Amino acid sequence: MTTEIRFVRPELARPAPYRWQDNVPPGPVSRFDMNTLPLSPACWPEVAARVARLESCSYPEAMYRPLREAIGRYAGFDWAQVVPGAGCDEVLLMSGALAIGRGDHALVCKPTYQMYAVSTATAGAALQALPPLPGLRLDLDALVERAPGARLVWLCSPNNPTGEEVPRAIVAELCTACPGLVVVDQAYLEFGGDDLSDLIATHPNLVVCRTLSKGWALASLRVGYALAAPEIAGALDALRPPGSISLQSALAAELTLAHADEMRADVAGYVAERGRLRRALEATGTEVLAEAGPFVTFRLDLDSDAAFDALAAHGCVTRTFGHEPLLAGVIRVTVQTPPESDRLVAAVCAVTGATPPAAEPVPAGHDRLWGRRSTVSRATRETQIDARLVIDGSGRTAVRTGVGFLDHMLHALAFHGCLDLDLEIAGDLDVDEHHTVEDAGIALGHALDRALGDRAGIRRFADASAPLDEAVATCVLDLGGRGVSVIDLALSGAPVGGVAASLWPHLLDSFARAGRFNLHLTARGADDHHVVEAAFKALARALRSACEKDPRRAGTPSTKGVL
Repeated sequence: MTTEIRFVRPELARPAPYRWQDNVPPGPVSRFDMNTLPLSPACWPEVAARVARLESCSYPEAMYRPLREAIGRYAGFDWAQVVPGAGCDEVLLMSGALAIGRGDHALVCKPTYQMYAVSTATAGAALQALPPLPGLRLDLDALVERAPGARLVWLCSPNNPTGEEVPRAIVAELCTACPGLVVVDQAYLEFGGDDLSDLIATHPNLVVCRTLSKGWALASLRVGYALAAPEIAGALDALRPPGSISLQSALAAELTLAHADEMRADVAGYVAERGRLRRALEATGTEVLAEAGPFVTFRLDLDSDAAFDALAAHGCVTRTFGHEPLLAGVIRVTVQTPPESDRLVAAVCAVTGATPPAAEPVPAGHDRLWGRRSTVSRATRETQIDARLVIDGSGRTAVRTGVGFLDHMLHALAFHGCLDLDLEIAGDLDVDEHHTVEDAGIALGHALDRALGDRAGIRRFADASAPLDEAVATCVLDLGGRGVSVIDLALSGAPVGGVAASLWPHLLDSFARAGRFNLHLTARGADDHHVVEAAFKALARALRSACEKDPRRAGTPSTKGVL
């Protein structure tokens, strides 16, 4: 129960802060409630490595010009029309502060995002919330009718959580009718819908707000932005608290924005999985209200608390809307990984008594986003290892083992194998490099084994050669499930890259055994550095081929029927 607080402004005297979902049960659960994507961008290890080199003692650049230019390139706007903020929420707060104050009122259609009410109250104004039409449809005609008396109109397109898109003709009418600002929150634009930002050119009172938390999968950075006419952008920017976006977040966002094509490919995978989840829920007889952005909204024949508790008992934490009576029994879930989608559908069936539907295959063409990736954490008294591997990657790496030549070789393995690899080791290098090198092979093997899954449909066998000046290496391997190796590197016996020569065959053997593959690798040359590097490059090329999907084979690549 909210208690009124003395000594503060009346409109803030009974605080009702924005909250995440309450009462999350302990233990392993799938979080469908946070409205964030389950996986970091593929470029994240590379970006994080750059960010980690920044000093902690400095403020960010005051104007954020590099970040604003990067956003402008992506959005198609001059940097002076871009206003960054600490998440889209700070941009909404600044918009409210710019447009309204005591004695003013803002308009919004219900049901929608709770922060519009928070922003209005923070500015000291009143909020007129228009009730919905049947089916929870936004009453946009009433909004246009009342716009002449408002200093601010809030819109969310597509709307959260109903998914309704606001037609651009309505937005144009509102801009003409409203004497103040029209703020359109397009946080979910990357997932589909009409980009309304071009209307700014003809309607200078329009502000379009966006975020890097959703489609860009950068929620932890808290970076959002507004697009507006130059004079409005300048006024908004003057309200932004100094340094509200950290130096680290600003650089990480700037670097990630260079990978828009990859973001779009990932979003296509999430949208395909969103559709698979929606169809599965409909097959259970569940009333699905919306499929938009990264979320699916549905209703169960239970009140909100009961629905939350019932699904949470099956390990699925969902978003309910206890603050909004219109949304009683309504549940919003954000698309997660395919296994988690299946877990949610099973939980709905368990709660409702519905017959579980036949599982729909995961949409094809999104291997880089789904199944063929893994994370491994391995701790011993000698090493602590955290690894992330994506088989269908592009060769991005962030490798930090404390052994320079080992970093170099693992980077070559990932780069030429088109693997994305993030590997960090804290080892007992004060003793020597043995445990770090050995455990790197073990962790990498476990990561490969997990990422390959049941290995169905792969080519399995491959061979490759790689020269390096006078050295040449040949690799033959079989991903058939047997961890056996025959390693023959013609080394002089002297340390290679500061690492004992015997450790390089040992590393490769550990990799093969933990990865459950048969490895035959030979390398010859006059320079030990070249011999080792050629061996890793030959292994990388063979591994890339063996992991590839065979278009002529769908099942287990074995006459035994199992690997």
